[in-house]
Amino acid sequence: MHRNAMESNGRNADNGDNPLTNSHRFQTARHKAQFNPARDSRNRRVPGLYLRNNRYYGQLWADLGNGKKGPRRFPLVNGDNEPIRGLQAAKEALEIKRNERRECKLPTMGRKPLFSDYCETYFEKATVQRKRASTIENERQAIGRWRDHLGHIRIDHIAIPVISAYVDKRLKGGVFAGRKLKPVSERTANLDVLMLRNVLKTAIDDGHLRELPRIKMLDEAPAPKRRLLMPAEFDRLARRTVSNSPITSSFSHSVEAERRRHSAFALMTLISNKNA
Repeated sequence: MHRNAMESNGRNADNGDNPLTNSHRFQTARHKAQFNPARDSRNRRVPGLYLRNNRYYGQLWADLGNGKKGPRRFPLVNGDNEPIRGLQAAKEALEIKRNERRECKLPTMGRKPLFSDYCETYFEKATVQRKRASTIENERQAIGRWRDHLGHIRIDHIAIPVISAYVDKRLKGGVFAGRKLKPVSERTANLDVLMLRNVLKTAIDDGHLRELPRIKMLDEAPAPKRRLLMPAEFDRLARRTVSNSPITSSFSHSVEAERRRHSAFALMTLISNKNA
C-alpha cells in the first residue's frame, strides 16, 4: 500500500499536480526567456551586451519615445538584417548602435506593422493617389507579388536574403499570388525592386525604418543599337509615303526639310566616327 501511494504521488507530480514541480517548470521557462549578460572567453561581462535564445542584444540608455530616457535593448543584426551570433561581431554592431544614438538614428520603439498591412497604408497616401491611374495599377500588381512573397514579415525585418529569393524566383518564373508567371528579364525584375523601394521609403517617412536594405540592382542587357537610315533610304521612304497617300504641298515641304536635316545628321555622324 505504501508503494502504491508513492507511485500515485509520482504520477500526480508528472501530471503537473505538484505545485513545486509547476513552480520549477515556470521558473525554467522564464529563465529561457531572460536576458543574460554576455561574457568573453575569460568569463568577464561585456558591458552593454546580452544574450537571449542564442541571440545578441545591445542595451543603451536612449530616448523612450515619451520625452524620457531609459535603458533600451536592441536586437543586433548584420548588414543583411540577419541575427548576429558571434561575440566580436556583436561588439561591432553595438558600437554601430552607439553611433546611431549620437546621430539620433536609433529605431523607433514599438512593434512595426506587417508588410502586407503597411501596403494598404502606402496606397492610401496622398502622394501615391496623385499618380496616374496606370502607374498605380502597375504598382498594385508588383506590390501584390511582393505581398505574396513577404507579406507575413514585419516591415523592419525585411532582409536582403528574402529580397534576393524573390528576384531569383522572378527571373526563373514561378507562382506569385496564385498565378503562374513566366521568366522575366533583368529590367522587369529591377522594376519590381523599385516598387518595393517606394514602399520602404514611405515606411522611413512614417518612422518604421531608419534606412533601406542594401538592395543591389541587376545589370540590364544593353539596348540594341538601331542603324540610322542613309539619305538614299530616307528618300525612298519619303517617295513611297507621298505616292501612297494624298498629301498637301506644305507636307511635301516638311518632308523635304526633314530629309535635309536627316542627311546633315547622318553626315555629321559619319565624320565623327571617322575622327574617333
